[in-house]
Amino acid sequence: MASMQDPSRMLELIERLPRMVADAWALPVDPPVPAMQPASVVTLGLGGSGIGGDLLRSLLAGEAPFPVIGVKDYHLPAFVGPGSLVLACSYSGATEETLAAYDQAAASGAACVVITSGGALLARARGRGHAAVVVPAGLPPRAALAYLFIPMLAVLHRMGALRSFEAEVHEAARLDADRYRGKAEGLAGRLVERIPVVYSASPFLEPVAQRWKDQFNENAKTFAVWNTFPELNHNETVGWGLDGALARLIHVIILHDRGQSARLSQRVTITKEIAFHRAGGMDEFTSEGESKLSRLLSLILLGDLVSWHLAIKRDTDPTPVRVIDELKRRLAAQP
Repeated sequence: MASMQDPSRMLELIERLPRMVADAWALPVDPPVPAMQPASVVTLGLGGSGIGGDLLRSLLAGEAPFPVIGVKDYHLPAFVGPGSLVLACSYSGATEETLAAYDQAAASGAACVVITSGGALLARARGRGHAAVVVPAGLPPRAALAYLFIPMLAVLHRMGALRSFEAEVHEAARLDADRYRGKAEGLAGRLVERIPVVYSASPFLEPVAQRWKDQFNENAKTFAVWNTFPELNHNETVGWGLDGALARLIHVIILHDRGQSARLSQRVTITKEIAFHRAGGMDEFTSEGESKLSRLLSLILLGDLVSWHLAIKRDTDPTPVRVIDELKRRLAAQP
């Protein structure tokens, strides 16, 4: 049911993430993708349409025989060409950076698959005979994460480049938003009038930390920061020497993976003692599930819920992104 603070029912979309995961795995690829063992996989996409590529890179880092590279720009790296697989993701099908990079990919001779709800991206793919996964329309792109991420796994499996993730998809589809509701609302209450700083305790969760930051930005309309261990120990840790009054405006959120190494856990413990104790508050959460996919998505579901509750506590509608809309309007008016 819609509420005055959430008229577009963002909460319902967040809670549907597990069901969307199952639906997305079954979406058809038209025309079917041919067999291929890519030398590299390049994902195109920005914002809510780009985080899926980041999750793909993290999920496959320990097992794929090819690198996964994300491009969030108008231009492709020079190595992209025959032998590369390019997965072009734009929920609207109108993201100008993705359209420009996709055109370059097509011209380079790379194999291309588009994931979109329609627009110019789908029209160009149809005109070129490229495979397309058409996802349900009518959602804010950030609420369509499952539809933009899971089909990448399905495409790679169907072309024989990757094992099936069906069992992992079924596990992730059983995630239950209700079990995170109390944690999410409690954390949101502690974040009012503070700046969230989200740290992933391992590089595996790096895109999850970024997703938390992005959802704070778009849903709660608040500033946020993210970084990851161990990289932050080589720079950002020193920045915690900031003035005590400023530090108390920060609320640290540390995201742990149940499979992270003992050495990373030691780093987190020491860093909390020598730096993060200055913060106004701190919370830690650990991923749930057996498979890597569930571990990623369990924390994403929690973070999405936190951002929604923070939006409501800040008395803001979580759905509109008027600053982004205005930027696009002004860009469209430029020659």
